[in-house]
Amino acid sequence: MSLRQINKANRQKQVVANAARFFSSIGYDLTSIDMVAKRSNMSPATIYNNFENKIGLLLAVLIEEGEEVQRIGEQLITERKQADVIIIYRLIELYVDHPMEFMNKSCWRQALAASTASSNKKFTREYQNVDKRLKHQLIDLMHALQKEHTFVAQVDPASLGAIIWNNVDQMFTDFISNEGMSLNELKSTINRQTSSLVNLALNLK
Repeated sequence: MSLRQINKANRQKQVVANAARFFSSIGYDLTSIDMVAKRSNMSPATIYNNFENKIGLLLAVLIEEGEEVQRIGEQLITERKQADVIIIYRLIELYVDHPMEFMNKSCWRQALAASTASSNKKFTREYQNVDKRLKHQLIDLMHALQKEHTFVAQVDPASLGAIIWNNVDQMFTDFISNEGMSLNELKSTINRQTSSLVNLALNLK
C-alpha cells in the first residue's frame, strides 16, 4: 500500500470515528455530514465522495465496529483454555456488549433498517460480510471444541454454532426494538438460552 493510500485510509478511519462519536452522543437524526466534516477538518464534499451519504457513513461505523469485535474475538479464542466452553459465553458477551459502546438503540434501529434497505450497495455488502465473518468465527470455535471432544460425537458443530449465532442475532434485534429491555436483561436471557443448548451438547464423560 502506497503512502497516499495509507493516508487516505487513516483519514477515512478518522471520519468514521468522529461519526461514531456523534451518532452515540446525539443520535443519527441530529448528526449531519457537515458536523462530521468540521470535526474531521475536511470538506463535506470529500465525505460524500467517500461515503455517498449519511447512511453510508452509518454503515461504515458498523463495519468498523464489527471488524473490531472480530479482532477482539480472535484474541479471546487464541488465549482460551482447551475444551473450556466458557469461551462461548465470553464471545457472546463481546458480540452483545461491544455494539452498545458504539451506538445507542435509536442509532441501531436506523442501522438495521439501512443494512437491508439502503441503496448504498458497497457499504451494505461490506457490513453483511462482517456479520457473516462473526458468525463463522463462532462456528469455527465450535469445530475446534468438537475436535477437543468437548461435545458428544453426534453434535454437528456447524449447526450448533449457527443456531446459537442466529438466536443471539434475533435477540439483539428484539432488544433494539424494545426500548424497555435493558442490556442486562438481554444478556441474562441469551445466557440462559445458550446454556440450554450447550448443556445438551456437552460430553460429560
